[in-house]
Amino acid sequence: MTFNELQIPVTNSLFSILLPESTLREVIEPLEKALSIQGLIVVYDERGHQQYGHIPCDQPVVSAPIVVEHDEIGVVGVCYAQEQTDFQDITAYLARMLSMLAIETSRRRKIADEVLERYDELNLIYDLAVMISSHTLSQDEIIRAVLEETNRILQAETGVIYLFDEDGTDLVPISAFGRRSTEAFWQGSTRELALSTLANHDTSQLFEGGRVLCAPLRYDEDRLGALVVMHEESGKVFNANDVNLLTTLAYNTALFVRVAQLFDSLAQRNHELVETLEELQSTRDELSRAERLSIIGQIVGGLVHDMRNPLNIVMGYAGLLQEGGLTEAEVSEYATQIILFVDTFSSMAQEILDYARDDERLDRQRVEMQEYMAYIQNLLLPPGLRRAVKIEFDCAASYGYAISVDRTRFARVFQNLVNNAIDAIEDHGGSRIIIRAQAVDNGLIRFSISDDGPGVEPEVAERMFEPLTTTKPQGTGLGLAIVLRMIDRHNGEIHYEPSPEGGASFVFTVPQA
Repeated sequence: MTFNELQIPVTNSLFSILLPESTLREVIEPLEKALSIQGLIVVYDERGHQQYGHIPCDQPVVSAPIVVEHDEIGVVGVCYAQEQTDFQDITAYLARMLSMLAIETSRRRKIADEVLERYDELNLIYDLAVMISSHTLSQDEIIRAVLEETNRILQAETGVIYLFDEDGTDLVPISAFGRRSTEAFWQGSTRELALSTLANHDTSQLFEGGRVLCAPLRYDEDRLGALVVMHEESGKVFNANDVNLLTTLAYNTALFVRVAQLFDSLAQRNHELVETLEELQSTRDELSRAERLSIIGQIVGGLVHDMRNPLNIVMGYAGLLQEGGLTEAEVSEYATQIILFVDTFSSMAQEILDYARDDERLDRQRVEMQEYMAYIQNLLLPPGLRRAVKIEFDCAASYGYAISVDRTRFARVFQNLVNNAIDAIEDHGGSRIIIRAQAVDNGLIRFSISDDGPGVEPEVAERMFEPLTTTKPQGTGLGLAIVLRMIDRHNGEIHYEPSPEGGASFVFTVPQA
């Protein structure tokens, strides 16, 4: 008997592997008990060693072989003084049952062996999948990894992977191993075999008596290329397991190559998109600068026209002061008028500078709310300044929190909104402005600047944050546009709503620090 195909270690009995003692007991003991022949059944392995039986028995009266794949691996018999007819049936039944059990065990062992043999293949596929999913391998690196592992698993002497070029018309050798790994060699008959396999087959094919194995690389209907390995040593050929292995490997390689191609294509498109976005940003910046210059040009042109009369008035007051002979009350009144006109011109010029500068760089620093609101209060109500409008602060609900702002530039938000409120209510009987601040949900500080003036007409409210929108006779229309931009650059939001005091209220938020 030969057992080489089963690849059983020399130190172990084939029988003890396929039919261990525990299995023999489970099958035979119930039968012995049922037939009242305990201790009479014996089993021997292929080397004549007794594997089951309570008493030594060199020569059973009846016996039957235990066979696996045409090979006798042992015998089962009945050890009795004389032969009985039913002993033949018992031994035949037991032999068939034990043979079936041994065959099933053999089949399972072969499957396990094949799984172990293909572990490297499965491990390769898994490793490639992991690396592909994290996009750490390029297409060329995938090809090299597949070839290296194919060579290690199949033990081929020479191999190559072909891929179609970008036009999809020419099959080109991408990577190869072995003594003949030159492009000139792979452009010959082997390439023709690859083309033929790719055109006519979905699975790996053997050529030249099993010496050459070729697998197509396909993804759905797309023909990507081919994987070819060959034996150069005399007598070495690939078997059916190698064909199945290469088919599986080629299928997964095609998938990985296709994914890598998609990644490369996506990366290229992303690069092109980034370049396009940068061009659009540059164009937008140029248009924005041009738009600002256009708006500034309109404003300056209007200011030059509108400032002629106020400047003539200022010159008139200055002339009167220069001539002298005025009462103290007249000097005070004329000087006050000059200061008011100059303050108006200064405020308008500052708004134009703020809008024209468009400097996105902010010197943001963390500041406690109590400290910052004291700074704003001192800015809006400096010592010695008398205002007809009363400005109140209600900010205690924000104390204990902090914000990160450009201290000076963020203050322009309060200056512009308060100046707008003063201009709006002075001529309409209003007298009060309230500045509130409080900490709210979502990690924000909520500010509001409210007045008791006439409020804002709905048609004006819809576009009040657009440049050149103003209801003031000498306004630039840039104040609220500057406010919106400054709050946006501090990652905040602003909106208008009717004031609880009956006038207008501007509400804005910025993140807490």
